[in-house]
Amino acid sequence: MSGPLRVLHVITDLRVGGAETMLVKLLGAVDLERYPSAVVSLVPGGELAAPLRDLGVPVTELDLRPGRPDPRALWQLRRVVGEFEPQAIQAWMYHANLAATLAARGRPVVWNIRHSLTDLGDEAPLTRLVIRAGGLLDGRAAAVIHNARVSVAQHARCGYDPAGARVLPNGFDLDRFGPDSSAGAALRAELDLPAGAPLVGLLARRHRFKGHENFLAAMALVRRHRPEVHALCAGRGVADDPDLTALAAGEDLRGHVHLLPARTDAPRFLAGLDLLCVASRWGEGFPNVLGEALACGTPCVTTDVGESREIVAGLGPVVPPDDVPALAEALAEVLQLDAGARADLGRRSRERVAERYALDAVARRYTELWSEVAGSA
Repeated sequence: MSGPLRVLHVITDLRVGGAETMLVKLLGAVDLERYPSAVVSLVPGGELAAPLRDLGVPVTELDLRPGRPDPRALWQLRRVVGEFEPQAIQAWMYHANLAATLAARGRPVVWNIRHSLTDLGDEAPLTRLVIRAGGLLDGRAAAVIHNARVSVAQHARCGYDPAGARVLPNGFDLDRFGPDSSAGAALRAELDLPAGAPLVGLLARRHRFKGHENFLAAMALVRRHRPEVHALCAGRGVADDPDLTALAAGEDLRGHVHLLPARTDAPRFLAGLDLLCVASRWGEGFPNVLGEALACGTPCVTTDVGESREIVAGLGPVVPPDDVPALAEALAEVLQLDAGARADLGRRSRERVAERYALDAVARRYTELWSEVAGSA
């Protein structure tokens, strides 16, 4: 299409999360003069509204409350669509996919599914209902993006048409995420830890599918042979969680677990770790943190969820979800690598991200899709 192409992004909320972070990264990478954009968050509040506004992107926050469907939000969204007059609507995640479709006023809507669906029973009741509704309505979408190949087949079992699926991975800014030789010392100084203490981190919001308990149980096993190792859990809802606090106070972990709030310095935090762990039990599509850590040259151990196996193929162990002994063995294996092996692994990890998941290339695929659906509407 010639001339600017207006794109309205509709997302459930703007708290820190994988989809929300990807939206901010994407709009920071596209040419906003060529693709003027606005964002609607169904739920008010969220830390990522500010960086979007800093980019010059208007953000509208509706009055929807989590877990409480309200048809008035659809009317608010329809009004925004009418005022902004987008040529394409990009929705993000299940609830926003449906809301955008119902409020589109004839505009083409691109859905974005960023979740693997191992077992529908794992999901909350309202989310199960929304997922099933999506399987009935996905034919009204101009295209359906998945950020993981395995997600396409999983959603087909719930009625989604795989013929309309497009797989677009997450993208990563290699200028922002990269090796930092001073990060480890800074992180140890921040936590008042010995200079040589190995640091194993899990960077994820507190949710039962993220596997915090399994991570801490595995670290307790690791410490039987590596008592000097420290576990760092950082993310929204982690620092004040009573269950994690109780586990951290256990005899095998006491003094060696650090429960931290969400980080505003993810590049430095990840570059400062000796090892990143993704312990998720289900639900992941393409874990952002894996790509970010690999871009920093930080070794990774992950459970076999979503696209994780393909992301780290040949770069780190992949273990079954909910297998604590296997997770502990994998963590111990990577911690034993010598300096030369770690340096080679870090180099190959960063090359993997540059070859497959560079942000500019992923952003270009999004803009090409928007142009395609707008041109065919």
